[in-house]
Amino acid sequence: MRFVLNDVEKKKFVSLFEQHEKNIDYMLYLRDMVFENSNISSSLFENKNVFEKRTLFIDELLKNKPCESEFVKKNIRWGTNLIDIDEYLHNPYLNALKNVSFEKDGWKFSSNTLKAYSLFPYEEEYHYGSNSSLKMSLGFFDQDYTYPTISLFDIEWMSLNPFEIRTMQIPLQIAKGKVLTLGLGLGYFAFMADIKEDVKEVHIVEMDLELIKLFNEYLLPLFPRPEKIHIHKAEAVDFVSHIKDKEYDFIFSDLWHDVSDGLPLYIQLKRYLDSFRITKRMYWIEGSIVTYLRMLVIGVMKDEFYSHDNDYDEIQSIIKNNLQNYELHNSYELDALLSIKGLNNLILSNNFNCK
Repeated sequence: MRFVLNDVEKKKFVSLFEQHEKNIDYMLYLRDMVFENSNISSSLFENKNVFEKRTLFIDELLKNKPCESEFVKKNIRWGTNLIDIDEYLHNPYLNALKNVSFEKDGWKFSSNTLKAYSLFPYEEEYHYGSNSSLKMSLGFFDQDYTYPTISLFDIEWMSLNPFEIRTMQIPLQIAKGKVLTLGLGLGYFAFMADIKEDVKEVHIVEMDLELIKLFNEYLLPLFPRPEKIHIHKAEAVDFVSHIKDKEYDFIFSDLWHDVSDGLPLYIQLKRYLDSFRITKRMYWIEGSIVTYLRMLVIGVMKDEFYSHDNDYDEIQSIIKNNLQNYELHNSYELDALLSIKGLNNLILSNNFNCK
């Protein structure tokens, strides 16, 4: 990759790379904070109104884990909110699961508790501004929140934490007609689609036969219209490689736990589904995945700019290889590369093949 920049443009690139380092520090700081903040006592918030609770909670977070970065502190203050727990307490699927319990063949249905005044990710992260500053939305409840989980040999396999539910709201609003969901999970998307009058069929692709059996035995009977549910035992990428546009009205992909394991699958699915013109498609936490991809690209560019030689994982190695013939002359070309269209062109090129 070559940079042919005048002094003004060079400063813009330097500013982007400096912000990139701040973004990484921000992510690492929040990752630690999410795990360490449960020791905030609820008694501190007695007789406080919503605004006072929010302000005091953030103050306690920053006191327990001091931070020198003004960027991080500013974003935590602007991005953290007290979330109304009622929409979760009255969620129809969570209510349906209240009396469910099983332990079979290493699988266990149980629950976890998110303690009051514990920080959690609430919405997808995204970039904003000319320097691709990172924005993360965070939340907390003012009372304990218990949510269902499934574990396999004591390792949590999937859960219905607030982030999972929040990030499925828009796909569920859009879903209608004949719906395909890739990945069964705890059946949340399928259940919430099932109760919609404008959803006529819900087709689920899942490759784990034991999970399908547990779903059919314990969860499907809770569905108000189980006759709408159709399960296909198959590997998701192989399944979508054999379907055609208009075969389904809406496709929702939810095969990953987070952005790092999601990006390779996201790329594979888009190779097949991006050619569709009629069928609507959505991918779970797509905004976060695109943000993660952009950070990987910026990281490679930064190393090229400063002539650093780093060890990369598979995807960043492919990014570096695909950027070899790029020549950037100004920030407009940079913006085009880092735009959603530019990133799509990068990952959907024939040279971008990841496992």
